Amino acid sequence: MELDVLHQLAGQDISIDFDEAVLVLDFGDSAFSFLTDLDKRDRFFQIMDFIDESPEIKIVLSLADSDSLNEEAYYGYLRNIYGKDVGLNNINQSWVYEENVERARQLCFHHYTIMRRLASKKVIVDGLRGTIVTPFFGETLSADLRYATPDMRFSLAHKKYGLPPGGALPYFLPRYIGQGKAKEIMLTSDYINAEQAMELGLINGIVSPEDFVAECMKLLRSIGNLSMTTITSTRLFSRPLKNDLESYFEAEEKILSGSW
Repeated sequence: MELDVLHQLAGQDISIDFDEAVLVLDFGDSAFSFLTDLDKRDRFFQIMDFIDESPEIKIVLSLADSDSLNEEAYYGYLRNIYGKDVGLNNINQSWVYEENVERARQLCFHHYTIMRRLASKKVIVDGLRGTIVTPFFGETLSADLRYATPDMRFSLAHKKYGLPPGGALPYFLPRYIGQGKAKEIMLTSDYINAEQAMELGLINGIVSPEDFVAECMKLLRSIGNLSMTTITSTRLFSRPLKNDLESYFEAEEKILSGSW
């Protein structure tokens, strides 16, 4: 496989490694920057296209630094696109969706990324470390499998700023735990730790932080031995219906733009 092509597409933002049918994409501390940077978004989609066309790749393991998706990073990101200090509970009222290009790009990136991950022919796996804030909490539920370190926790940080739950969280979470429990968590919980996430079926395993990537790779080896027919058909038959998810995103945009 021509890894040089992938390295060129990844640039300095994504670290790439390949071993025994598993391609590792490590976004380091750059995950939030992909939300509004069109060039990075395009390169990510080109990487996914390359992956789907490569017969040697069966599994994609995505990672980010343990502090890159936490509340501090989220606050910094919101401050950047808002243009000033972010006040609690009132930021959504201060945003005019149609006029805020950065905000619109953020939402669109999550939409496009989720749809692209679901459309992939390969098994999509997320390695979760540290605190994972709302938009990425939702997005990771679009993956096929999730492994987490013991200190991982999902944070519903959007509530601090009066924002809606992003990353299609209201769409995916009920698919795992039911409508009633999902609403309860989104309205009353601030955090879900790794043990709770495991009990709820939101992650597939808790992995030691030491040699985290290597341990995840061990867990994925049995999948790497499967045929692509088995892998692709299993993914296609079990994924959400495209029209349902597109309708959800359309409704989300209408609600945020005030045209609902």
